This record gives sequence, C-alpha cells and structure tokens, in this order.
Amino acid sequence: MKFPIVQIPLIFFVFSILSMDSVIPQLLGQEGQLYSGVLPQNSEVFEGVQAAMKGENEVAEKYFAEAMKKQPGSRPGGVNAAMAFLDPSLEFKSFDKTRFWLEKTAENFPDDPEAFLLLADIALSETRYLECSMLSKHALSLVEKFSVNPQRQHSLRVYGEKLLADVAEHRKYWNEAVKQLTKLHELEPKNAEYLYRLGLVQFRLGQKDEAVKILSQAESLDSKLLPALILLAQLSEQLGKNDEAAQYLAEAIEKNGDNPRVLIAAADLELIWNHLDKVKMFAEKAHKLDPNSSDAVITLGIVDLYAEDYKEAEEKFMKITEVQPNNSEAMIGLSLALCEQNDARQLRRAFTVAKRNADQNPYSVDAQTALAWVLIQANSLDEAEKILMRYFNANELNSLGAYYLAVIFSKQNRKEEAILFLKTALEENINFPKRTAAEKLLKTLTE
Repeated sequence: MKFPIVQIPLIFFVFSILSMDSVIPQLLGQEGQLYSGVLPQNSEVFEGVQAAMKGENEVAEKYFAEAMKKQPGSRPGGVNAAMAFLDPSLEFKSFDKTRFWLEKTAENFPDDPEAFLLLADIALSETRYLECSMLSKHALSLVEKFSVNPQRQHSLRVYGEKLLADVAEHRKYWNEAVKQLTKLHELEPKNAEYLYRLGLVQFRLGQKDEAVKILSQAESLDSKLLPALILLAQLSEQLGKNDEAAQYLAEAIEKNGDNPRVLIAAADLELIWNHLDKVKMFAEKAHKLDPNSSDAVITLGIVDLYAEDYKEAEEKFMKITEVQPNNSEAMIGLSLALCEQNDARQLRRAFTVAKRNADQNPYSVDAQTALAWVLIQANSLDEAEKILMRYFNANELNSLGAYYLAVIFSKQNRKEEAILFLKTALEENINFPKRTAAEKLLKTLTE
C-alpha cells in the first residue's frame, strides 16, 4: 500500500524516470537480462574496463576489440565499461562517461544492438520518446541479422520490443501498445508482466471483457499479481470513473474477499474516497487473515492519523519499524505521528526518523515532504520551504506538500501565497490526512 498523502497510483510495470540518477537501476538491471551465457568478463574485457576507469580510452578499445575477436557475439566490452561508471559502490558516478562508452561502442561495433538499446533506454528515461523509438527500431533491425549468439539475440529482441511498448504507453498510443505487448507475449509467453500490461491497455480501449480475461491469465502465471477486478477498480478510479470503480470493487470483494492483498487494495480505494470506516474494516479483516501483513498494520495506522489519534498511530507504526526498520511507509507514518504530540522529546524522535528516511529515500516525494512537516513543527520554516519548493519547481509537489507550503506562508504572513497553495492542495478530489485542516485554514485566510 502506498502512503496516501498523494493519490494512490495504479502500479504499472512501465517506469517513469525523469533523472539520470534514477535510470541507474534500470540500466544495471539489463546486465542480467542480456547475459548471453558467455562470461562477459574475460581477461581482455576486465583489463579494458580497468583501463577505461583510468581514462586510458585507446588502451581500453584495443582490449575490447581483442575480446570480441575471441568471443564473437558476446557483449561488447565498451558496454561493460559504460556500466562500470554507474556502479552503485562508486561515490561519484559519471553519466557522461557512461554515455561516452555507449556511443563509442555503437561506433566501434555498429552491428551489435546492445549499445543502441541502452542509449534508447536513457532517451526514454529523459522523455525523449522519438529518439528512443528510432534507436530501438534501428537496434531491432540489427537484431534480425544477429545470429551468431541466438540466446543473446532473443534477449536483445525482447529488450527492443519492450522499449517500443514503453514508448507507446508513455505517449498513450494504446493501439500501438497492444501491438507491441502482444508481440512481447508471443516472444515470452510465460512472462506475466506483458499480459498484465496488455490487459490494462485493453481496458483503456474499452475492451473490458477482454481485459478481465487477459489479466486473469496474467494472475495465473504470477500469483503475486492482484486479481483482475481489483486492478480494474484501481484503473477506473484513476480515470475518474468512481461509480465504475465502486462497482468493480464490490465485485472484487465478493469474489476475492478472503485475499488480504485485495482487501488492502480495497482499503486504498476507500481511503481516496474518505470512507474511513470501510478502510478500517478492510484493513482489520486483512490483518486477521494475515497477521504478518505490514500493509494491514500501516493502513490501520493511517486511519489513526486521519482521526488524529497520534498515540495509537505511533504504536502501530512502531510495531512495523521494530521488525522492518527501513520500511519507508512506516517511518513516514511514525514521524508524522510523533511530531503532532506537542512534546519536545517526541519531536526530536520525529526528526531523527524523518531525516533517516529522507536520506535513505532521496527521490521519494513522500519521504521528503514528511521531513518538511517535521521541520515546520520544529519551526525550521526556511529549511522546510527549501525542500518543498524543490518539488514545486520540478512540478512534483503533491497536495499535502502544497498544504505544508501554505502553512509556512501563513506563519510568515504571506497571505496571498498561502491562499494560492491551499487552493492548489484542495482543487483535486484527493484525500490526505490534513485536508480538513487545509479547508479550515483557507476559510480563515479568506474571511
């Protein structure tokens, strides 16, 4: 369950990455996907990567050329060099050198698709969809001729087709997405991801019966996926079709009401609709069915936050953090519960928890805004404003963050700015724990 200080997103397999920092796991993940069965690090590749890390590029290129002569069809060493500059263990990563080695590899080995695909992946992460599409199609044309290593050829083909599917979904070209996802399913019929995505796209196209059928097939391949009806309830809510979402939710509960994950998903939806009694009911039932469900306990803690029962919320979130000390949702909830108790010791605890979580999750809007609220409670307004304005300037500020900024501006007698951000926080029909407080503050400032 996502912490509901923003509208709960439907979990797509399509990633949405807006910075080079966050593309690192995506690119590093390809190394396993594209592993060809031939050890990628023979001695020449190893020596070449070492030379590349030292800036001895010409030496590295000679090693990589020799490696390819010995193992035709294996991954070009320049790709390994590119990945080396994204190694998570490095204190300072060099994205320019990553790009340099991918481009150099594409130049030195123009018949090998992989560097082109990785460059396409970077383009996708930076929302350059046309560039991603063109690079992917060029790479796929190379894949067709790449017969020296069939296993690697298959992995490269899947990678390229997946990038084209990602582009289609990002651009909402649903018919093209159906075409690409169908092709991916044909390439890897046991991969539930592609069926899952295909079902959701079919639903967007209004083919509801087909969507249910396909999503059910995906669930049969991967039991970790949510059943079709609850997925369609989530998607309907995201599309603003609340009546339809409620109908799908009722059907999902009737059919899968003994599934704890369905119950938590139901609680998520009811939380958006501010039906707190139902949220509590679903969460309690999920907890009874699965006493080890951290999501159920977190959901109950969130209900306590809405009810402003901060002691009860603290107890529930503490229960999770004692077992899962790095659970970000529980840490957010705990920090919010602690800082609201009008106690200096609890406020210090709240800051410790919120700061650690923010440091561990530097790209999490929820973690960063929670820290900002703790800072506001500690009257560190300037520091909190810096955090929140960073997300505002990046157009990533959520409704709760907008309320937090309004509180800061209200405390600083910046009335017009406070009113503007309060209206922003309240204009969307999104539930968050401080919504009632935001409505009261807006009324006070506009009277």
